[in-house]
Amino acid sequence: MRARWITGVLAAALFVAGAGRATAQDEPALEEAAAYGAWYQANEAKDVAKAYELAREYVQKFPKGQYAEFLTKWVAGARGALFNQALQKKDMAAMLKLGQERLAEDPDDLAYLVSLALNLRRYELFASPANFTHAAEAADFSKRAIALIEAGKVPGGADPAKWNKNDALGWLHQNLAAIAYKDEKKDDALAAFQKSTEADKDNAGLVAYNLLYAGFIHKDRYDAAVKQYQELPEADRQAAEPTEAAKAAVEEANRHADAAIESWARFAGLAEAQGTYGETRERIARALAGLWAYRNPEDPEGYLKLIEQHKAGATAGAAPGAAP
Repeated sequence: MRARWITGVLAAALFVAGAGRATAQDEPALEEAAAYGAWYQANEAKDVAKAYELAREYVQKFPKGQYAEFLTKWVAGARGALFNQALQKKDMAAMLKLGQERLAEDPDDLAYLVSLALNLRRYELFASPANFTHAAEAADFSKRAIALIEAGKVPGGADPAKWNKNDALGWLHQNLAAIAYKDEKKDDALAAFQKSTEADKDNAGLVAYNLLYAGFIHKDRYDAAVKQYQELPEADRQAAEPTEAAKAAVEEANRHADAAIESWARFAGLAEAQGTYGETRERIARALAGLWAYRNPEDPEGYLKLIEQHKAGATAGAAPGAAP
């Protein structure tokens, strides 16, 4: 490598000294030598970021150059190091730039897709407070990763024996659910929460979150149906034979009340078994009590038995996402 560098420096020096005498045939070789020399100087100075850009420029400009194969491999290693540095600094913009450069070379690099989706999740989507600045990118990476994983692909460098496909699919679908929820696309969110639970039903933390937010969606829809019913003319609401509009509003309210009860009872039982969610669990239990009393006025405390059933199932090791 040292000999190559000396050759490059001499070539560049000769070019500068004899620029006026250089022929058109000489110029490409001299330009290539100068490009390699610039990379070498930056690399020797341990300026990895600058060397990375110079190496990429060389490879793009001289894809068949004498150093192209070496610098192509060097770029891959340097990109990985810079990617990790960006993560340590929580610099999502730098991480995205590097990741997207790699995906421009290979759109199906599952290792990069998973890492990008996971770290946008960790540092933005599920941060406190949540940040959806790069939600579109997170959704794109998650969808592409899901497609590849479902097709049987394993991330490069991962041990197939240790690769947890279900875990990855669980949180990737949950990424999509969280983004859809934020965008008020509630049907999409419900579907994604369900896929997340189905993918990794034994992951108590993942399933609890899915149940909690599915319950929020159903409770919001229950509230909307109640409001719609209350806004109907009193004559419609008090008629001996309810109008179609009144019946539809009541049916909608009942359907979403039952769905919210089921989601939140399972959530509360699982969270109690795991000792998680503290104040949130108590708040959900109060809302659950109101919904249960609406649907079961003859047994206003029955929801407690339902929670205990789900808690017992979780404690006994039953799949937390399984139907009761």
